[in-house]
Amino acid sequence: MLARLLAPLSVKHAFHRVADVMDLDADRSFLRAAKLLVSPKEPPELDGDIFPRFAPLRVPALAGKRVGLVATGGGGAMVCAVGVARALEEAGLEIGGISTCSGSAMALAPLSAGLDAEQTAAFLLSFRQSEYIDPDWRELLKLPFALGRGFTGLLNTEAIGQLYEKRLGQAPVGTLPIPFYANIWDMDHNRLLYLGTRTRPEMPLPQVVRAAVTLPLFMRPFEVDGAQCGDGGVVNVFPVDPLVDNHPEIDFYIGVNAFYPENFSGEDHTGWHEATFSILRVSPQTQQCQHLEAARMQLRRIEDRCLMMHPLPYEEIRGIRLYEQFIDRRPWLDFMRRGHAAARRELEALQAADQTSSPASP
Repeated sequence: MLARLLAPLSVKHAFHRVADVMDLDADRSFLRAAKLLVSPKEPPELDGDIFPRFAPLRVPALAGKRVGLVATGGGGAMVCAVGVARALEEAGLEIGGISTCSGSAMALAPLSAGLDAEQTAAFLLSFRQSEYIDPDWRELLKLPFALGRGFTGLLNTEAIGQLYEKRLGQAPVGTLPIPFYANIWDMDHNRLLYLGTRTRPEMPLPQVVRAAVTLPLFMRPFEVDGAQCGDGGVVNVFPVDPLVDNHPEIDFYIGVNAFYPENFSGEDHTGWHEATFSILRVSPQTQQCQHLEAARMQLRRIEDRCLMMHPLPYEEIRGIRLYEQFIDRRPWLDFMRRGHAAARRELEALQAADQTSSPASP
């Protein structure tokens, strides 16, 4: 018994439970999300353009390069990636492929189908909660009596699929103007799959989006090839592999992170061993260690030719807040505009660095 309790993975599991008990802020965020499911708060109607007037931006360092756009998961906060795409349009950059997971699949799929950033943003902001979130309260009420049998999630993602089909049609991902990928987790066989232009070209884009956003336990699994599948972001939150492995023509990468601290650094718990209840202070680290390292490994594949962007402070997006930001669309407009502003700053800094390093004209 003692050997089983102290086995490495068992200890990690115990640390998880301690971290869960201590994270009261996460509990409050989840309760706010649950309240929004019952009493939706719709944002006011948008008056005017979403982004500032189109302002061309010259970035000589990227001139002529074909860019790959890779985005993390992160619920509704990932609409900030649409703002990044707007800045890439202003810089005149050609997007040669998009790789996503979870919320970024929902945000960036319209771009791959031919919409520009302003049109994509308008589409996302046109959602009403009832159009993309469909809780099945009856199943939840039956849960105790069925002893959990047959319950696989509260929300049905069929509404999301229908929303994207209505706007984008049923185009197979193999025919899209911009190659598109999203990762999913095969829950039956515990493996990661990439759905996209050269891996599953026959799959309609709305189905890829629906599979990608199906967060396990929160949403019912989506069936792919007879297997129950869900959000691949729980395994790989920064899916570089599909573009690197299938699109060697891509010269440069833009990474968008709205899930972890900058460049996938860990949270700093220095000094934990000297604090009261010291072992409890560091217990949250075990929740993220493997997930973070997987993201770092993905980044290492492209870091010599990648510009990472972090449009939103980690404190605003960390942890369970992704539920709240997926359900509550009121911050989405601000997220998009901040994504655009952050990307402009990064591209302008790259432009300035290029000018500084260039030899002065005689």
